[in-house]
Amino acid sequence: MSSERISALEHAFSDSKAREVHTQKQLELLSNNLQQIQQLLLQQQQQPPTPLTTTPKPDSTPRTPTYRAPSPALPNEFDGDRSKGPTFLRSCQTYVRLCPDSFSDDQTRIIWALSYMKSGRAAKWAARVFKYEEDNEGCTRFLDWEDFKTEFRKEFCPVNSDAAAINKLESTAYFQKTRSVDDYLDEFLDLIAESGYTDPKTLVVKFRRGLDPQIQNAVATMTTGRPSNIAPTAWYEAARNIDQNRASNEAFRSAHRTSTSSNLLRPPALSVSRPLPMQVPVKPTPGYPVPMDVDTSRRRTPIPPTCFRCGKSGHKVPDCPLQYDIRSLSTDELQAILEDRLAKRDVVPAEDCPSIGEEGTPLPDFPQDNE
Repeated sequence: MSSERISALEHAFSDSKAREVHTQKQLELLSNNLQQIQQLLLQQQQQPPTPLTTTPKPDSTPRTPTYRAPSPALPNEFDGDRSKGPTFLRSCQTYVRLCPDSFSDDQTRIIWALSYMKSGRAAKWAARVFKYEEDNEGCTRFLDWEDFKTEFRKEFCPVNSDAAAINKLESTAYFQKTRSVDDYLDEFLDLIAESGYTDPKTLVVKFRRGLDPQIQNAVATMTTGRPSNIAPTAWYEAARNIDQNRASNEAFRSAHRTSTSSNLLRPPALSVSRPLPMQVPVKPTPGYPVPMDVDTSRRRTPIPPTCFRCGKSGHKVPDCPLQYDIRSLSTDELQAILEDRLAKRDVVPAEDCPSIGEEGTPLPDFPQDNE
């Protein structure tokens, strides 16, 4: 019980100390604001009142135009998506750095950032922050802007992003493939920043490993100005230059091929004059005979085929209906048919032929090799 009391006292002491520090900051801020107000009042009292009827004299000195800094873009609304957390935090930091006079202290910056958390997990987290400050009057949830950024990264930034980046760099998922060098370099630099790699030789090896093989070979075999293996920035610039030069060369070659192909497809202009068509006379005269019509025989109706067996027209010998009529067969055809039928008649059936080598069956006499 004594240890619990001691821990409770320590916790209460730390809370009171934090409230005291916050109160001291608020008092200092109020005192500074009072001093500024007093100085403004003194300056207004010392200046004489300007008469209303007096017209200002024209100033002959040239006036230099006053410079106004461009207003930065405001952050987008944040819904608590971890993939969008780093972007939202960077946009808040950019606005705070460009407009430092718009925020009197860190608590104003924190409340301004919380005002953009209007949906999703971000809105619930902001509601818990305001609830904590309402329950603990006079005590803020975050000590300063750095404390707010630390808690924001824990809640809304990707978890173990360094391990995921290292795993991707050890695989082939980050390779360039069909992308340009600019797109590949943007992803590569993001992975390097998240992984925490700082060794220049390691960066060069990883960059060369994922680079397009043709570009990598061109940079590695440069005769002059080859980047060192411990200079990643020089490798980035050399790869970017080679990629841009290759793209320019491809554009030039494609334009040249297009012009050449158009010239080849265009027919040459011929200046040969065509003769006028002659009027052929219909009736022959002593000076103008009628020419022979060469295509007349081609336009005649074709003669039907004639069969050499029966002598009739309209078919040939293979299609003759009398090819199986014995009365129309020739002597050679009759002899061939008779020989075929006699050969089939002399064939002995297989069941009537005795098996060779069976018991009681004489074997045929074969001539000996030495005979």
